[in-house]
Parts: sequence; structure tokens; C-alpha cells
Amino acid sequence: MKKSFITLFILGYSVIALPQRQPDQDFAKQISALEAKSHENLFKSGNAKLGDNYDLKYHRMNWFVDPDTNFISGSVTSYFMAVSAISQMEFELNQVMVIDSVKYHNTHLTFNHPGNTFTINYTTAIAVGAFDSVSVFYHGDPQGGGFGSFIHDFHNGTPIIWTLSEPFGAPDWWPCKNSLSDKIDSIDVYVTTPAPNRVASNGVLVSVTGVGPDKKFHWKHRHPIATYLIAIAVTNYAAYSDFAQLQNGNLEILNYVYPEDSVYARQNTPYLIPVIQLYDSLFSDYPYLDEKYGHAQFGWGGGMEHQTMTFLINFGYDLMAHELAHQWFGDKVTCGSWHDIWINEGFATFLTGLTYYFLSDNNAWRSWKVGNINYIVSAPDGSVYCDDTTSVPRIFDGRLSYAKGALVLNMLRLKIGDSAMFTCMNNFITDPSLEYGFADTDDFKNHAQLSSGQNLTEFFNDWIYGQGYPVYYINSTVHYDSSVNIIFIQSPSHPSVSFFELPLPVRFSDGVHDTVIVFDNTTNFQSFDAHLNFLPVEITFDPESELIAVLDTCIVQVSRNNDSGDNDVLVYPSPAHESVIIDGGQKNTITRVRISDLKGAIIDDITLENPSRTFTYDLDKLGNGLYLTAIYTNNNIIFNKIIKM
Repeated sequence: MKKSFITLFILGYSVIALPQRQPDQDFAKQISALEAKSHENLFKSGNAKLGDNYDLKYHRMNWFVDPDTNFISGSVTSYFMAVSAISQMEFELNQVMVIDSVKYHNTHLTFNHPGNTFTINYTTAIAVGAFDSVSVFYHGDPQGGGFGSFIHDFHNGTPIIWTLSEPFGAPDWWPCKNSLSDKIDSIDVYVTTPAPNRVASNGVLVSVTGVGPDKKFHWKHRHPIATYLIAIAVTNYAAYSDFAQLQNGNLEILNYVYPEDSVYARQNTPYLIPVIQLYDSLFSDYPYLDEKYGHAQFGWGGGMEHQTMTFLINFGYDLMAHELAHQWFGDKVTCGSWHDIWINEGFATFLTGLTYYFLSDNNAWRSWKVGNINYIVSAPDGSVYCDDTTSVPRIFDGRLSYAKGALVLNMLRLKIGDSAMFTCMNNFITDPSLEYGFADTDDFKNHAQLSSGQNLTEFFNDWIYGQGYPVYYINSTVHYDSSVNIIFIQSPSHPSVSFFELPLPVRFSDGVHDTVIVFDNTTNFQSFDAHLNFLPVEITFDPESELIAVLDTCIVQVSRNNDSGDNDVLVYPSPAHESVIIDGGQKNTITRVRISDLKGAIIDDITLENPSRTFTYDLDKLGNGLYLTAIYTNNNIIFNKIIKM
């Protein structure tokens, strides 16, 4: 399928050729470490039901920000629909911020702001279904601290203010409903700042007007947006645009960069054009084609996918590709809880890998997979599903939410096929009940099952909710008629999963001939027979590094028995509990039996004082598992196996 997708892509666009590059092996680790921006003063709502009596429709923000000072003042007007009768309404705002007044229909309302939430008191209840609005005027010195929320910083000696609200930081700097259940349908952002600063934000820049010595920037965004994706950045930006011809229009990529980095930025941002064309062809139209995509440089050591305008530290290829991917997975469709953060981060990491799959050579694609697999198996535990949303480092765990989430998607692609996989992802991102809204793991699973026609419950239970990965022990016996018997023994790295069902690719080669067979491994100690047209001398497990798995041992034996029929030696029953019978048939007299484990260590070596055509071997010495048996006869040495259960 890879070739057909590439063909469609190239026919659709005039593409800027990517330079041959190798993926950053540590990217998932680095970006997640930076995105795990936990700090002592991080605001977290203690009320999961806050704001459940109203549905936000629109925000109009009016702010004054001077990069010289860590300070913000202004107002936020919120339009809403009453879900139930409203006599009181709650918003979130860090208690260090000062609320000056709350205005409703030209009337000042009372409010209480004892902690990190504040309550507005209405004199007359707002009826169910009513559409109404309220304005909050406030000011203060946001205490976002360390790595996010609202930051006053410098670049090349010039001051900058920037925001980064994911996951819990928005209330540190503006009054809001910090929710993963209620997107704001549209916003207008007005920011006044001293000239010659520029203001970066979401949507389209409508106007820049003079206000005395200051300038007022008006950004308009007319798509649903999650609270944490609303952002501003203010400094003396230089601005330029790239343009990408997409399936259904020409897209402006607006770049706000530090003046001192202008040359570097202009050299690197065009490399994003074929990436956005690729995503646009695979996963439906760019979601905000009527507005823009953009970058705004900021001082934090990574990137943040603010809707329509990513904030990033530099213009590295992996960083740009990752944050762009979020415009589909994370922004257009947003995780419905922080438990499902992999829908944001795992998908964006997978899409970054796909740029190597489609736009680079196979070595780069394989290198990307190997780097992430090595990272994942560096510890034996951990689920893709985030089991502790009170811990920001756990939410943004690079090994689990990013790398493992991405490689699980790649294994799902292997399991259901390219066509079903890309159909699934496209249908997921365009589902009318999900697009521009929120989704959870079950929503994606349902689309995967519909597109593939497969029941994927066990796959998701094992790989999304379960922990760890399989460790394999493989025994293969090559016969002179070019047939191969191969046995897969699996030991999961974590007890939460008893067995990982997987399609297991194995490459057989004799130096001239080469073939890959995929074995559908559904049970432990499963045995398969393959018939080749050559005698393999090399057997390679998972040759393209598609699986999150560890190969502990792979033993290849060559049977000296080149006859058939009466010359076969049987070992039965299999599996066995107490003993096995070794039967030499009509032509073989058994003289010696040697038992070894999968690593080759000899467990038992018996020379028969009275050679016989049958021999009963007691299994008392053996623990449960698979063992290799060398059976010496008067004719040859025959290799077989014993499975004790």
C-alpha cells in the first residue's frame, strides 16, 4: 500500500523535495519531557463539574499586555447557553489575579473569589435554553511560574510575553471554563501592546490599529476551540509567509519569528510544505483552511499546538511535523479526558513517523521505529492509557503517551492493513459526532473495527489499557525438504497482560532467496509449518521492526533426517504433564536423549544402556515451558521439542 499512497500524493501536488534526513531518535523523549511542565504553582481545578450548567458559545477577549512587564489587564466576555436554570455561575481564575468587576446587561453583579474558582451571583435566574452573556474585568501578575501558563522572558535581550496553558494553566492568566467537554464555538482576541511589538494568536489577523503609542491587534477564529488551545505571544516579531497548495485551496503558513533568527527560519519552514500536503491528503482537508496555519517563536524548549498557530522554540523538522499533526489530532478532534492524551500525542508522534514512511527512504522509516521501540522497552511496565491524570509528568510520559501510543498505531496498521488503517483514521477525524469536538479511545476503536471488520477488543485491552510488551523465545527447525517448523513462546513483560496476540513477521533467507511470512500468533507455544522453495540459512524475527517486542532467544536447528515416513521420530503427547514418549518408529533405535533449554543450557543428557525403539522420559526435572530435544539414533540425530504445561 505504501507505493499506492505515495503515487496519489505525488500526482496531487507539486512537492518540495525533502533532504535526506534521519529522524531524531530522542525526539519523543525530549518533547514529552518538555511538555510535562509540572511546577509547584500549577493551577488545577478541584471541581470536575464546574460550569456544567452552561454551554460556552463565544469569547471576546480584550487584553493589554506589555512585554516589559509580567502583567495582564482587560476583560473576557462570555456568551453561553443555559443548560439548566442559572442563579450562580462558576469560572476558574487563579486567586492571585484580581477581579475588578462582573458586568451583566450593564449591571454590576456580586461575585465570590475565595480560591481558584469564582462564583457570579445573578439577581434573577437565567432560564433553561436562554442565550446570554457576562463580562469579567480583571488584572494581575500571573504566577504561571516555571514552564507554562503566562511567561515573561527575553530573547536576544528583548522582552517577550507568551502563554502555554496545557493542561491546567489557562486559569493562571484568564477567567475561563477549563474543560475537556465544552469547546468555545468561536473567539475574538483583541490585544493592545506598545509598538513595535506584534501579537500572535489564533485564527485570522483582522486588523492592526493605532491607539496612541500602542497598537491593537484583532485576531478572529471561527472554529470550535478547547480552552487550553487559546494563546497569545507578544514581542518584536519579524513576519513572513509560506504558502502550501492543498487539495481544496491555497493555505498561508504565517511565521512570526525572532528577528535574529529570520534567516534560519526562512531556510527551514518551507520543509513543512510537503508535510502539510501529506497530512491534507491522508486525513481530509486541513481543518482551518479558511483561516491559516502559522508558527510563533517562543522561549519554552519545545512546541505547543495552539490552534492555527503553533508556538515553538525552533524550526526543527520533527518538531514542526509533530505540532502540525496536532491540528488534526488534538485540535480538530481533542482527547475527551487526560486519560486519553494518547489521542493527541500518540497520533501526532505516529504522523511524524509517517513523514519518513512516505517522504523519505526506508532506512529513515525503520530508524524512526527502532528508536521509539528501544525507548518503549527500556522499562517493563506502563500503559498507553494514562492511569494517573493528577500527575502532569504521567500525562506527558514520552515512553507511553507518545512513543508507545505511536507504535501501537503502527502495529494496528500491520494488523488491519494500510487501507483499513487510513480509512479508519480519516473517518475518525471526519466523524460528524467527533470533529471539532472531543473523542476517547472507544471512539477510535469503533472506527478501527468498522473499517477493518475485525473485533479489536483484545488488541485494545492488551496494547492501550494493558501494560508492557511481549518477550519472545523462538525455536525453528529446518528440514532438508525446505520445510520449516517454527514455535513461538511468549513471556509478557508485565502481568497485566497474559498473552499478546500479534501477527509475527519472520524473514527466511539463503543469501539469494528472501521471503517474509507473517504468522498469526494467537496462543502461546504455537507451532507453524512453512514450506519454502529454498533451504534457509538465516531466520530474522520482525525484520522491519514493526513490533513493540523483545526477542530474547531465537534457535535455528537443522534436522539431519532427510528421509520421511518410517524414519521420523515422534515425541508425544504435546503438551505433556508428567512424561513424554519418544518413538523411533520402525527404523530408528534410540541411543541417547539430550534436553536443553531455549538458551542452549543442557538440562539432562541420558545415554541408554539398552538402546530401544521407544523411550519414556519423566518430566519431573522440568518446569513449565518449552525445551529442545536432540534424539540420537542408530541412523542420525533428530531434533524435536518437549512442551511441559
